[in-house]
Amino acid sequence: MGEFSAVILNGGKSSRISVKNKGLLEIGGMTILERILAVLDPLFEDILVISNSPGEIDYFKGRCRIFKDEVKGLGPIGGIYTGLKKMKNQAGFFVACDMPFLNAELIRDLLKSSEGFDAVCPRCREMIEPLHAVYSKKCIGAIEALIKKKGSIRVRDLLAMVRTRYIDVDTEKIHLVFFNINTREDYERALLLEKDFLNMEK
Repeated sequence: MGEFSAVILNGGKSSRISVKNKGLLEIGGMTILERILAVLDPLFEDILVISNSPGEIDYFKGRCRIFKDEVKGLGPIGGIYTGLKKMKNQAGFFVACDMPFLNAELIRDLLKSSEGFDAVCPRCREMIEPLHAVYSKKCIGAIEALIKKKGSIRVRDLLAMVRTRYIDVDTEKIHLVFFNINTREDYERALLLEKDFLNMEK
């Protein structure tokens, strides 16, 4: 899908899991970043990683472009902002670096649903996943307006300001695809869930 870019958000302090970079945790013999790239490579020609510590992932440069956050201290919204400014296309799929079980079919569905919208975000009942979503460059102005207000900025604040389409997904897909790793317990669970993921992909 050459009209879209892909952006991996590799920021965050990973303080709750006591590692420097969650994307470098291994599951199934690969780092999470490698797992994400394996899904994104066939779908996108332009892949970016936005990282607070780009030096740690220099060896991925042959597979993606790596940038540091342009504005520090904003959390995920800062990574989205940098990705939007650096990506080659007008819209892109953005994903957090701690989601090891991506599904290419769902990503395609989100991209196909993006025409006429500034953002496309998956939703399951009352839960949304804004760090597995599509954003267009039209969001840049809204983010800059949020930055000027100062204080804490949530990605939900951005979604409320732009034309956002919510795509309802079933609970089976959300069980693994949106699973993210915040704690040591999450990581240990992910190691066990790897078998379920392999069965789902067959």
